[in-house]
Amino acid sequence: MRHGDLDMIDCLTLHHTVSVQDEATAVSNARKINPMGLQIQLLGKPRILDANGRSQAVRGHQAWAILARALLSRGPIDRRSLAAELFPETVDPLGSLRWCLASIRRALNSAESLCGDPIECNLPEGTVVDVWRLEEAEFEVERTGNLLEGIEPRCSPEFSTWLLVERARAAGLIEERIRQHTIQALSAGDHRRAIQLAELGARHGPLDESAHILLVRSLTLAGRYKAALDHIEATESTFRAELGEKPSAALRSAARRTISSPPGGVSPEAVVNSLMESGLAALSAGAADAGIDCLRRAVADAERLKDRQLSAKAMLELGIALVHSVRGYDDEGAILLRQSIELAQQCGSATIASAGFRELGYVEALAGRRPAAAVHLAKAVELAEDGDNLAGIHAVMGFNLVDWGKVDEGLEHYNISLEYARGTRNRRREIWSLGLGGWGMLAADRLGDADLWLTNCLTLIEDQRWIAFRPWPISVLCESKIRQKNDPKALRPELENAFALSCQLGDPCWEAAVARALALSYAATDDLSRAMEWLVEARKRCVRETDKFAALLVTILADQVEVSLRQGQSAQADTMARELVSLAARAHMDTHIIRAAELIGKHARGK
Repeated sequence: MRHGDLDMIDCLTLHHTVSVQDEATAVSNARKINPMGLQIQLLGKPRILDANGRSQAVRGHQAWAILARALLSRGPIDRRSLAAELFPETVDPLGSLRWCLASIRRALNSAESLCGDPIECNLPEGTVVDVWRLEEAEFEVERTGNLLEGIEPRCSPEFSTWLLVERARAAGLIEERIRQHTIQALSAGDHRRAIQLAELGARHGPLDESAHILLVRSLTLAGRYKAALDHIEATESTFRAELGEKPSAALRSAARRTISSPPGGVSPEAVVNSLMESGLAALSAGAADAGIDCLRRAVADAERLKDRQLSAKAMLELGIALVHSVRGYDDEGAILLRQSIELAQQCGSATIASAGFRELGYVEALAGRRPAAAVHLAKAVELAEDGDNLAGIHAVMGFNLVDWGKVDEGLEHYNISLEYARGTRNRRREIWSLGLGGWGMLAADRLGDADLWLTNCLTLIEDQRWIAFRPWPISVLCESKIRQKNDPKALRPELENAFALSCQLGDPCWEAAVARALALSYAATDDLSRAMEWLVEARKRCVRETDKFAALLVTILADQVEVSLRQGQSAQADTMARELVSLAARAHMDTHIIRAAELIGKHARGK
């Protein structure tokens, strides 16, 4: 017998003793006590602790589900809807709900809690709810688990989908906090704590390469080289068994004993600056490996000089290069950026610190960790001292907000970015804001503005010869034209050229974006088989590296769901929709969550 069946028996056999009058009696009895300092823990195995730390009994999975639903709802829930969600097969769902609410009040020792219709939480003053504190800086992520761990209520499809979304959302926030705390510990030199946190992150995401990269780097910086190599071997073995392929080269790179291997001799400040200039020149010319090597040597030499500002500058440039010039190295780049910020703040360099926060914001926004990105970008703005940096900061703010669903606010930041970029004559920042801003215009359904921004972007690309950025605006511009009923077949030659260029560049984001646009062109002509082939290709390329574009991946998966529905493949669409819900919840993309949840519910009711 399932746990949910036991819960249903509890409610069927006992709820008739809790009539409306009995509920009022329970409320009256509870008024005799006014508890303070309650703790409600929904992360991990759920429990309620009184002011003395004693656990208070809550019987049944249904009661815990009701409590979680009430506490995590964005507004009051009416009783009939909640009863239908949790007791879909019960003769008297409202009676079952009354029984569960009464049992929760007894555990809370609170008469006023979870009363009324709609139900109001009204928790006792001073009550601490762990899931409400996930985004607080002092929250201890080390002691958390999954939402309602071990609780699987027998419920409606609607509640099942809601729980799936909330579990994914909570898990994403926990993993985000673990990652941030690990990087902070590494930048502060607290390697012991970094290892503890990184081990926790790897347990939370056993197939998340980023989590393993942080653990390997933590072990290496702590001098535990054999443990780092052993973990690499174990991780590679697990990935081969579970995924059929090894992790990327970034995992082994994280085990470098020094940033530059082999290290050179002690160099004067002028040589460090020269190495940075050479590295940046090589990167600008497209020689990523040579540029990264020069910057690694610059960091190593600056560290030996014990010059904090020079080290901060070198770490910033290397961190930016790892994030933007090579794929799969965002985690190592993030560690360096955080170290750069720490050193910059110690020596009073607001410019370097601001740029570091800007780039950390970009890393988090790209991965869909939007709350963390917002925190970094707010700090970047506070410290910014020049228009060029502000152009970059506002561009990343727009990038984060648009994919967060805050489209109008995001577009405002893109406009601010363009003003600063044009004022400082930084054409590459202008190109970036126009290209990504065009994606935002599509989200706002402002197709005419999208065409204008993307056409201007392509014109500047030709002027500046920044060919490596060209595939992105082409893919977005073609999507805009498809939406405006332009001939999809006429767009394909340019898309195919852009796809070939993306492959030559080896950029998985651009490859995925153009492959998706090609899929849309086939879907527009009802060639659904070819459309799905291109979407499968787009998704495969989007996840090729660890630092994937989360919003693009979610959008590709949403397109796959839609094409599956048009093909009449409802079971396949349902499976993909469930995956979409989880990914969208982690990336804070609520629009996609709503659509996928509706589809899942419809499919469940049709079975």
